[in-house]
Order: sequence, then structure tokens, then C-alpha cells
Amino acid sequence: MADDDPFADGAFVSRLQKLLPMLASEQPGEADAARRKLLEHLGSHRLSLTDVAQRLQPGAAGGAGRASFLQGAREMSMERQLQVARVSRQEAEANTQRALMRIAELQQSLNGAAFEAARALQGQARVRLLAGVGWLLAGIVAAISISEHLHMQGVAQGRAEVAANQSLLGAPALEGGEASLRLSPGERFGTVLVQDLAVRLSPSEDAGVRAFLNRGMRVVVVQQVRVGVQAWLLIRSVTGSGWVRGSDVLR
Repeated sequence: MADDDPFADGAFVSRLQKLLPMLASEQPGEADAARRKLLEHLGSHRLSLTDVAQRLQPGAAGGAGRASFLQGAREMSMERQLQVARVSRQEAEANTQRALMRIAELQQSLNGAAFEAARALQGQARVRLLAGVGWLLAGIVAAISISEHLHMQGVAQGRAEVAANQSLLGAPALEGGEASLRLSPGERFGTVLVQDLAVRLSPSEDAGVRAFLNRGMRVVVVQQVRVGVQAWLLIRSVTGSGWVRGSDVLR
């Protein structure tokens, strides 16, 4: 061993403090290189690893150098721990970024699913609307059919009533046939404006029906009277005579 204590030399100890931690490197090449450099460093001072181990033992000579070396080793250890902590923090930050990206992807997927669900609900609402319109149209058609059926029933009942009245009252008051369409003084021709115009026995909506006239049929207007706000016409036709509303005959 050299006359001067190498462990009291700051440069020797500093070099030793850098090489010793590198022996624990996880990279095999780096650890082997550090071992060779350490042996060369010790050999330049005619020292070996055994000398280093003995110097680090309790009670070994050169307490001040040993204390300085241990202090430096602790500082190197703390630096390595700080480096490990920094690497761990970087990895944690990277994991956090990946987690945030995954959350964003899941949010996009959720928004897409919500959009599809909304579109499906709109489609169902459209189907329900079309079904409702279809039912409404069917109801209107049914109402029209029922109205026509009731109208035809009313016409049939009116014709039956006419037949019953004729059987009770006998022949019409005025003669039928084409001769009945010849005009007398004060009379004028008219044309029926509605189909199945009811010719009544008196100027009233509640009066019995004598006959029904087809639209476009020619009649003779004999007299006009007003009952309340309604104008009534006494007419002659090939089927006989009776009363009709003034608005149903063109004069």
C-alpha cells in the first residue's frame, strides 16, 4: 500500500465514489466496464478490492477518509434514488396521459352510442307518427262511409215515407206528367241544384216527404214563401208538387 493514505486524497475518493455505484448497474456491459476501471484505479495506488473492503470495516484506520468516503457514497446513493424517483414520476405521468387518452376514447364511444340511441328513438317516433296518421285517415274514411250509408238510409226511409203518404193521401194534388210543366201566369221554370232533393208536404224541415228529385231536374216554381229566415218554394214536377228550400233550386 502507498505511504500516503489514498483514502485521504479527495480525487481518489471522488473517482472511487463514481465507480463503485456503477458496479450495481443493470446493464451488464456498464457493470463490467466499471469493474475494470475500478481495478485500474485501485491498481494505480497498489490497492485491491480487499483493501477497500477492509478500509470500510468498523475500526479501520483513516477514520476521516473513511467518513468522507461513506458520506460520498451516501450522496451517490441519494442521487441514484432521486434518479429512480424521477424515472418513476415520468412513468406515472406517461401512464396518466395514456389513461386520459383512453377516457377520451371511451367518452367518444359513449357519445356515439347516445347519438345512435337518439336516432333510433327518432325513428320509432316517426313510425308512431305515421301509424297515427294512418289511423286518422282510416277513421276519416270510415266516417265518410258511415255518413254515406246513413244518407242512403235516410233517402230510403224518405222514399218509404213518400210511398206511405201517397197511399194515405191518395193521388197527388196536382197532375203529374209533362203537362204539369206548362207555365201558368206568375210561374217560372227552375232547376234542382242538389241530388235527392226532398219534396215536402209543407214548408218545414219536419214535414213529411212526398218525393225526391234528382240534381238537374227541371221544375216549375209556383209560389215562394218565407218561414222565419228560410225561404220555401212550392214547385211542380213530373212526380207531383210540394215544398223545397229556396236555396236548392236555381231560378
